[in-house]
Amino acid sequence: MQDVIERESLYSLGEVTHYGPVIIIPPPMPPFSTDVDQSVIVELDPASVHTQCDESVFEKPPSSYNKIQMFPILADTWGYLSDEPPLTGVHTVWPEKNLTIENVSHLIAPSTFSLWKKDCHVSKDTAEALDGMKYAIVHRYSSPAEREPDLDEASTKLVNVTVACLSLIRPTRRSRAMNVPGFIGPDGTFNPHGFTAAPEFVEVPEVQKLFTVRAKDIELLKEVLPEFAQLYQCDKGGKMKDDYEPLRMAVQLYEQAYSLSAWKARHILWWSAIEALYGDGEDITPARIYALFGNKKMIDGFNTTIYEKGDIPSCYNPQPDSIHTLGKMVPVIYEVRNASAHGLKVPDSHFSTVAHPFGQTVGIDALAEAATFIIRKTVIEILKRGWKDKFKDRSARENFWLMEFGLPKGQCKKRLKELKDSLGGGSPKP
Repeated sequence: MQDVIERESLYSLGEVTHYGPVIIIPPPMPPFSTDVDQSVIVELDPASVHTQCDESVFEKPPSSYNKIQMFPILADTWGYLSDEPPLTGVHTVWPEKNLTIENVSHLIAPSTFSLWKKDCHVSKDTAEALDGMKYAIVHRYSSPAEREPDLDEASTKLVNVTVACLSLIRPTRRSRAMNVPGFIGPDGTFNPHGFTAAPEFVEVPEVQKLFTVRAKDIELLKEVLPEFAQLYQCDKGGKMKDDYEPLRMAVQLYEQAYSLSAWKARHILWWSAIEALYGDGEDITPARIYALFGNKKMIDGFNTTIYEKGDIPSCYNPQPDSIHTLGKMVPVIYEVRNASAHGLKVPDSHFSTVAHPFGQTVGIDALAEAATFIIRKTVIEILKRGWKDKFKDRSARENFWLMEFGLPKGQCKKRLKELKDSLGGGSPKP
């Protein structure tokens, strides 16, 4: 049944209706003939499917839909973990895109996801994640129809790009609920179209277990997101452009590693992400890492800690030997990397406990903290300093390390040796 209308006279064969000409007037056919005087069959005009007859007795659909897409995040709503004021209110991230970070709990009623919880038998953890949504990345937009594939796809892409950028700024534990699209009805209720659920829960490195998104993280997101989004430009055919491959590849490998539970697989991806940014080589990569983090002074980069202010809550009193530095961790990263890359057994010593700001942790987990710190801080620094175009491809990347830091491949080994000599012939081990 396409529609029920109310008019003064009955239709005749051949008469044109809103939906097309009448081709058959059938005899009464319950239930279609119940409480109606006439049923007609028309040759449907496809153009009429998305419009409604003025004489229809059905409630008219809205002229546009207030669409919304949400991606829940772990926000700092308490303040005691980051020693900063708790997150409150609505934070506009990208005004031109109508993109915000805000508390959406008022949109979630006990019945909002009842269809999926009842009929699709979602897991208890997923159901709790959906019902417990609080702060989220939110994109609002108008759509002429309830389902508009092009607009909906563009919204999903924008939200996912924002999630990727925020994960570089402040990686946190993820909710089992991910993209949640839908629309806001005239009465203000949220009507979901579905949701994406994380396949399994994978833990983040030790120090990141207490990370939450803070107001200062949102401010940094506002600053770098428009630059970051340009990494994902498409051509007229919708294909991703080849530009910025080193940066895109680093971000992709960084994110994918978080979804893996096998330590070796996730570390291989993180090592690959580092080399996408710095180039590959046991001397090349460390020398460039120290130079970047030391603002061209390699000794300063060598002594840079892998923990920033706010990473360790004030309730902890870490010992000096637990504050790991790049100079301590990068050589060990390459020691483990070289063994794994050549199919060798990683020494058991890397799975013993080491000092950590929270007390103790396994050595390989401390390496995870170091590797992710290097990747995310490097990409953000490149975006903040306007160096994005210097990473359009691998040739541009190598030219960048030459022109900005004087570190072509041939100089890295020499500069690294000079650094080690100044430290007394070697670097400390964790």
